[in-house]
Amino acid sequence: MTQNEQEVQSFFFNLVSGEVSLKRPAECPFVIPKYDDIMKLINSASIKVDRNKLLSDVFECGAIAISNKFDLPQAEEREKRYLEIINKYQQKERELIAEIFGNVFALLTSVTYDDGRFNDWLGKIFMESSAGNSGSGQFFTPYHMSHLMAEIALEKDVVEEKKKSDGILELYEPCCGSGGMMMASLEVLKNRYGFNYARNCFIVAEDIDLRCVHMCYLQLSLAGVPAIIKHQNTLTREKWSIWKTPAFIMQYLRFRKYEQCN
Repeated sequence: MTQNEQEVQSFFFNLVSGEVSLKRPAECPFVIPKYDDIMKLINSASIKVDRNKLLSDVFECGAIAISNKFDLPQAEEREKRYLEIINKYQQKERELIAEIFGNVFALLTSVTYDDGRFNDWLGKIFMESSAGNSGSGQFFTPYHMSHLMAEIALEKDVVEEKKKSDGILELYEPCCGSGGMMMASLEVLKNRYGFNYARNCFIVAEDIDLRCVHMCYLQLSLAGVPAIIKHQNTLTREKWSIWKTPAFIMQYLRFRKYEQCN
């Protein structure tokens, strides 16, 4: 593990355990990877393996790796799935998957610092890699549009009241995709209102596409927000799996009422 990877992991665990405050202005203590460099890694891997399959596996293995550090009741079953995926790759390919995810981990985690930049990074990677299902109309909303909608939808009076009372602002996304709309909402809350979403926000997100569930889980987990992401058909309510972010689990006593509702 490199020094940068150690710094990223140390920050992340401090964030979800409450040792880091999102109110504190600070620069990111580790090197923030560049989006273009991550795409180069992905493109280099696609020479030997199918790029769409690789991306899906990076996202799923990454989601499992984080989940298994916190969501212990589901860890054994998810670890079996992790091994099932990773054992299909040769050693060199496994190392490349780890390198890609390490960079994704650092990029997504950096948004909690002043010099980190919010975006729908995984949605952007997903769509630019042509991994979306155009046959079923799967196109993710451009981030600038999500940001505009978040600015319109988040009412100042409501946000300020929750901030003043130390209450919990609840957000719901029934067709979350990669989580871009939620990331835009977090950016508006943090940068426009100075809102500590790690303590005062709770998100429920759903999607029928498991790849989207993994992407949304990663983005919300590494931004440090309490959330429950469900692999579910929103219309029929058929449910296949539930993913709880580390910030939700680490603050379970504060947010446990939402688990009973979901």
